[in-house]
Amino acid sequence: MYRIGICDDDKILCSLLEEQIQGLSAEFLVKFDIEVWYSGESLECDLKKGVGLDILFLDIELLQKNGIEIGAFIRDEMEDTDTHIVYISSKQGYAMELFKMQPLEFLVKPISPARLKEVLERSMKRKKYAKSCFEYQRGSQVFRVSVKEILYFMSMDKKILMIKKDGQEQFYGKLKNVMEQLPAGFLMIHQSYIIHQEYVSEYSYESIKMINGDVLSVSKPYRKEVRAKIKQYLKKKMYNDY
Repeated sequence: MYRIGICDDDKILCSLLEEQIQGLSAEFLVKFDIEVWYSGESLECDLKKGVGLDILFLDIELLQKNGIEIGAFIRDEMEDTDTHIVYISSKQGYAMELFKMQPLEFLVKPISPARLKEVLERSMKRKKYAKSCFEYQRGSQVFRVSVKEILYFMSMDKKILMIKKDGQEQFYGKLKNVMEQLPAGFLMIHQSYIIHQEYVSEYSYESIKMINGDVLSVSKPYRKEVRAKIKQYLKKKMYNDY
C-alpha cells in the first residue's frame, strides 16, 4: 500500500487529483491509500497525531498556514525527511524558497495526467532506492546500512568516517572504492568527501552545507563539476527533467 496525501483548499482540484491517482493504481499494480485535507492546519494536526505518508501533494498558496510553512513543519519539527513533498501551485518562481524543504517536485496547475504519473512513478522508485544498502567491513564482520541513513562520507588517513542521521561509523578503506559501491545520488566534492545530495540544505561554489549543519569544502578540481551536477540534480527534482 502506498500512502498518499493531498492538501489544497480547492475541493474540486482535490477531487480530480484523487480520481486521477486512483486511476493509476491498476496500472502500477499498487494499492493507493489517499487522504485529503483542505487546510494546512488540519493536515498539521493529523501529522502530529501520527498520520504517515509516502508522498504529499501540497498546495503552496493555502489560506492560513501556507505550503512552505507546512513543509518546514514536516522537515524541521517532525524531522521527517522520508515523506516526498510535491508542491502544487498556479504560479512559478518558487524554486529557491522550496529548496530547503527538499521537495520531490513542483507542479503547476492544472496538473496534467502525464506529469502526475511521472511524479508518482519517480516517488515509488525513490522509495525502493531508499531501501538499498551500503556494505562495509570492520575486522572480520560485514555491516549493512541503508543508504537513506547516510549523509556523507569523510576520508581520514586510511579510515573512512560515515556520517549518518543518527551517529557515525568508522571503517578502513579508500574513498574511491566507497564511491564505486554507491548508487546514484551520491557525489564526490573533494578527495576527502562524498555527499548524499538528498541531504544538502545549502550550496555555494566553495562549500556544501548538510542538513545536520556540517559545512564541507568543495575543492577546486571538483568545483565546476559539482556546480554543474548539483544544478542538474536540482533541475531534475524541481522540474522532472529526466
